[in-house]
Amino acid sequence: MLTAEHNFNLMVIFIREQLQQFAIKQGDKPSCNLVIPLTPFDLLGLLKGQSLDSDALYPRIYWEDIEHLQTIACFGAIDECTYIPEPIGEACYFGGLAFQQQGVQWADFPEILFIRPALEFTLEQQKLRLTCHFNGANSIEKSLLLINCLQKPVSPDAVNNIVVSREDLPNRQQWAELVESAIEYKALIPKVVLSRQTELICEQKVNQWDLINQWQEANPNSFHFAFQFSTNHTFIGCSPERLFSRENNRLKTEALAGTVNRGREPREDAILRQSLLSDKKIDRENYLVQEFIVSSLKRLKAEVTCSEPHVMQLLNVQHLRVEINAKLNAQTKDAHLLHNLHPTPAVGGCPKLPALQFINDKEHYNRGWYAGTVGYLRVDKSDFSVAIRSALVSSNKIKLFAGAGIVVGSIADQEWQELENKIHTILDILSV
Repeated sequence: MLTAEHNFNLMVIFIREQLQQFAIKQGDKPSCNLVIPLTPFDLLGLLKGQSLDSDALYPRIYWEDIEHLQTIACFGAIDECTYIPEPIGEACYFGGLAFQQQGVQWADFPEILFIRPALEFTLEQQKLRLTCHFNGANSIEKSLLLINCLQKPVSPDAVNNIVVSREDLPNRQQWAELVESAIEYKALIPKVVLSRQTELICEQKVNQWDLINQWQEANPNSFHFAFQFSTNHTFIGCSPERLFSRENNRLKTEALAGTVNRGREPREDAILRQSLLSDKKIDRENYLVQEFIVSSLKRLKAEVTCSEPHVMQLLNVQHLRVEINAKLNAQTKDAHLLHNLHPTPAVGGCPKLPALQFINDKEHYNRGWYAGTVGYLRVDKSDFSVAIRSALVSSNKIKLFAGAGIVVGSIADQEWQELENKIHTILDILSV
């Protein structure tokens, strides 16, 4: 019986042979991609298996969409853009936009960063393929080097760590003052989304791949992502919120705003679910997001329709959700969509500019890529998640992020509890 390691070694030999044959046909610097079908295996395990900190294997990216249609693992880069690229041909770019300019802790994550990977493993409809990206500048030799650096997959394990300290920024008293200050601005800013960073120091180094594996098992109905651009930090997330998904000129987006926790038993859960659909404060909070998205799309000359509100249930919380569909103008690019829709009032506030200014002036830390947007874009399709329910992992530290929309009627203690509910899954995984 062949071992998993032997099968992996055979796969590497097969990939090398395919690249060498491709070089004979296309030359050492091809201008088109090579797609190689492979026997499926666990892509998170592949990412975990790369224990050698080889510079050649960075960036390392993991992506799974909310519908579980695609799971992707990327290694290396043949192109890097600090602007939103416009893909041509077979190009595909992965990356994101920050919510704010990066501070010291976000040194690896500039305001805008997109990379075209060298190696892209994609699992789709239970079939796995490796796309070796080429653009006429990078060589077959470089791709062979990356393949030779790859180590065999290692199965994810249960997170086995102990949290030794926790620090909230802002703390509870500062949060109460922040909420009170936001409500004082209600005439100028009907809604502002305030957030908190919770830093956990663990006894041992945190394995980000084990952590995201358990996180996505707990909340499967979410986008799952990890962006690691160096050995220093990995930004991971398990986000329920889509910024937009585009297939040619058809667009899907949503207003996801308004939150209550899950009930302890079915009857309480149903009562809380109904409160999302009938609460005037929550309805107002969600409507502000809808209004912003619809008006932004109409400015781009899109035809827009909205669904009836419904409830999205997650492990510890449930949200009010309105699906929005649009037919885009032929001239609309992904860059137009990203610049117009990001950040939505679901993570910033409304009106947009005064809310963002309030956050810049008043919040106690820099959000960086938290509440930004992450995803990928290519000619025929793009898919972006709002980077909430996210964490920044570095050595033995985890920085968790959570936000809450503040409107007239918000109560600081209740909003604090909402923040707790939103990070509860990770705290459970770590057995805090």
